[in-house]
Amino acid sequence: MKILYISHHLKGNDGWSRYARDLIAETEKNGTEVLCLVNELDPETNILQKALLKKEPLAYIINPIISFFDAQKVNSVIDEFQPDIIHFIVEPYATMVPFIKKGKAKIVITAHSTFAYLPILLTGFKRKFAEQVTLSYYKKVDSVISVSKYTEDHLKKHMGAIGGLKYLEGKLNIVSGGVASESIDDSPRKPLSNSPREILFVGALKPRKGVIEALEVLSQVKTDFVYRIVGSHDPKNPYVGLIREKIKSLGLEGKVVLTGSISDSELKSLYEKADLFLMLSMNNGADFEGFGLVYIEANGRGVPVIGSRDSGVADAILSGKTGYLVDQHDVVGVAGLIDDVLQKNTIKAEDCLAWARENRSDVKAKKVFEIYSNLLK
Repeated sequence: MKILYISHHLKGNDGWSRYARDLIAETEKNGTEVLCLVNELDPETNILQKALLKKEPLAYIINPIISFFDAQKVNSVIDEFQPDIIHFIVEPYATMVPFIKKGKAKIVITAHSTFAYLPILLTGFKRKFAEQVTLSYYKKVDSVISVSKYTEDHLKKHMGAIGGLKYLEGKLNIVSGGVASESIDDSPRKPLSNSPREILFVGALKPRKGVIEALEVLSQVKTDFVYRIVGSHDPKNPYVGLIREKIKSLGLEGKVVLTGSISDSELKSLYEKADLFLMLSMNNGADFEGFGLVYIEANGRGVPVIGSRDSGVADAILSGKTGYLVDQHDVVGVAGLIDDVLQKNTIKAEDCLAWARENRSDVKAKKVFEIYSNLLK
């Protein structure tokens, strides 16, 4: 089998590229011949890649000219490479699909989050035009892989509103991303040995990640703790300023640490000593958490997690088993659950690890490969 992947890059430092890198790496283990077309080369990967895409993904949402001309370049690669599967991993690049001459190849799109339905980001004439483009490419694709039921429901709802639900019939599958086997740490953990307790956040500092809401909750927690927020805290980012103001207004100085970006080894160390992972993702307008692989990463170190239920996170957490799904606005209730985890060890490390093993990247890639194989029958 020959597979042509289309992603922005393979650096693994965001959701799209992490999904692409891990899926392609596992797919190659099946002896599959792969090629990934990207906007930016990653010099650190051994995956065969070609810098062919002219722009970063968001440029394709409102500019059909870019989509058309890049599709011609992709068509040249298709003629030369002769893929069996063409997999668009980054949704905005799917605007090229109406112009793709796929031949006998089957086209697959992964729907991660908001960008699964691009018109939601636009208004007026641009939205109307985007709706027609969206109908066109979902009609042409052969399979749509959503990373969560929430994302699939989001896509079905909006496609239904423009009469496009018929183009999804028989094409829908749900397969999330997964964590690498080597990131799962089976070594015994000494529960609740930290004083103060260690609570961890890892992610981009933006409203959708719910850091402000987490701080509100933590102000009501009775257990002594330190909350380490891992992520770039660019002083030009207004949300970082709001976080700092909230820390001060709630009197959490000394309890909250903005680490900034850190190395993989430093992050590994923080996971190893964490007692809880806390990220209360928000639906920020049209922007929502499609899945939340970071919760599985924490579970892979035996760390309990707490996340918000009204999002794709619902597929990432077994509530009461690997952590808790909560209403992020229920400050007192969430604070009580945090105290339970930190004082009573209500979530067991072995349950977290078992869930992480079920969500390994090789397990997920096998399911995607089965989708490819079924398309080619």
